[in-house]
Amino acid sequence: HARHIGAMRKAFGLVKNRQKANMGRIPDLENRKKKLKEVRQKCIGDGTLLKQAIENVRRNGIKVYHAKSKEEAIWFTSTEIGDSRLVVKSKSNVTKEIGLTEALMAKGMEVVETDVGDRIIQLCGGVPSHPTGPASHLSRHDVAKVLSHHFRKKVKSTPEELVELVKDEIAGHLGEAGIGITGANAVAAEEGSILLVHNEGNIMQVATRPEKHIVLAGTDKIYPNLEEALN
Repeated sequence: HARHIGAMRKAFGLVKNRQKANMGRIPDLENRKKKLKEVRQKCIGDGTLLKQAIENVRRNGIKVYHAKSKEEAIWFTSTEIGDSRLVVKSKSNVTKEIGLTEALMAKGMEVVETDVGDRIIQLCGGVPSHPTGPASHLSRHDVAKVLSHHFRKKVKSTPEELVELVKDEIAGHLGEAGIGITGANAVAAEEGSILLVHNEGNIMQVATRPEKHIVLAGTDKIYPNLEEALN
């Protein structure tokens, strides 16, 4: 749809301009990118590193399942959720790849996305247009229409009001949910640590639900140690 393409161009144009403006604030950026690529090439597929990560994460008191398929990953997650009917979730590419939200909802659970863009897509029943900008194809008028239908009231199309409305609704679900599901930015094998990075503040709220925090991470997220992960 031409209107959706136009909205995406505008959204990602703003992102690219901000990236260019901030590149100078990161020292030695090119060397960092080169080092990251080298570390990833070394770590991906390293069975010994995977074993070390599992052992040390378990040693830190965290239950670990090593799923061999998406079906196993969904089963392990469902088992850990147990009888809870409401789960809050943050953005995670691996959960999208295995269709976790759809699978849990098919089992009768309510799964609420807590990233603003993902929640908007969830409410409109659409498909994300991009991993980092899931609702970038929607204009503010499109979003206002979706939210007006969801809340059964006329919603103004100002960006500030739209974001606040979605964030308030998410906050309500966060307050009710006992279990949170997140991905992981990195797993440090030597320390057995899981690293989470966020910009909306929602990931830490999801991770600190009172009953349980469930993390799903692919083996591509494993790094030798915290220093390598943070670089």
